[in-house]
Amino acid sequence: MSTTLTHTEPPRGFRSRWRDRLLCEWWSIGICDRSIGEVLERGALGPVRWLEPARGAAYRADPFVWPGTGLVLCEEVPLTTGIGHIVALRETDGRFTPVRTLLNDGGHRSYPFVFQYDGETYLLPESAACGPTVLYRLDRGWNLERVATIAPDRRLVDATMFEADARLWIAATDLAYGTDNNLCIYYADQPAGPWHPHGMNPVVTGRRTARSGGTPFRHRDGLYRPAQDCTETYGGALVITEITTLTPDAFAERIVCRIAPDTGGTFPHGLHTISADGDRCLVDGKRLVFDPRVVAGKINRRLFARPRTLRLTS
Repeated sequence: MSTTLTHTEPPRGFRSRWRDRLLCEWWSIGICDRSIGEVLERGALGPVRWLEPARGAAYRADPFVWPGTGLVLCEEVPLTTGIGHIVALRETDGRFTPVRTLLNDGGHRSYPFVFQYDGETYLLPESAACGPTVLYRLDRGWNLERVATIAPDRRLVDATMFEADARLWIAATDLAYGTDNNLCIYYADQPAGPWHPHGMNPVVTGRRTARSGGTPFRHRDGLYRPAQDCTETYGGALVITEITTLTPDAFAERIVCRIAPDTGGTFPHGLHTISADGDRCLVDGKRLVFDPRVVAGKINRRLFARPRTLRLTS
């Protein structure tokens, strides 16, 4: 059956669209010395220590902690290609230094979501450009073992895994509906699946809270989900919602707070990931810069890209 997506917010403005086309994004990882629960209660990050404020040949974003290793997994994107790969970083004296490249197979890889379950560590990287989303088991020897393919016929972005009510859940945006205007959920009893689509997919429509933005967490008996506010621009800000209903056939959430970038700071144009790390959080921030090489690449990709028709199904 066909369905039409409806949105409560207006489309992005003319100025925002052309700003995104003529400028390129420079992202950096930052450290916030507040727990994710404290960020929720205050509705703000507080001071952020940005680790790579100067523009270079590649930016890093989507930071997720690998618990127990002292490592952070993130996306690294060369500005010339825009094709990301997954790297591991180690923090030393307040700086992150590369340790190893974990995934670099020629296709765009990003959002290396890390999830621990039953004593094992799982990795759920975005791989929509390469094919369906694959859940891996990750061990201390850097071995990646395929565990399950999530929704083989779909292309999912920013897939985020969490546990609730004795089930495992994955929340992601389905490119069949759009790049940032929908949230679809899958559930299973174990990591190997089978993974089932939620009966209401897409459970959220609209750019304000749909696309995942980091680590779901529990705080004072509530279940919370960071999301991206893409109403003005991709990754413009973060919103934290409380999931109030979650079953295989029902879903509801409410907005608790919106976390905007510091407009007077080093990265004033966006926030799109928050990752819990004990008494602190990792975030990433966006600054728009002009680079003629990158703009030329955008124009070439737009000129030679094949037209894409969005398939709307339910």
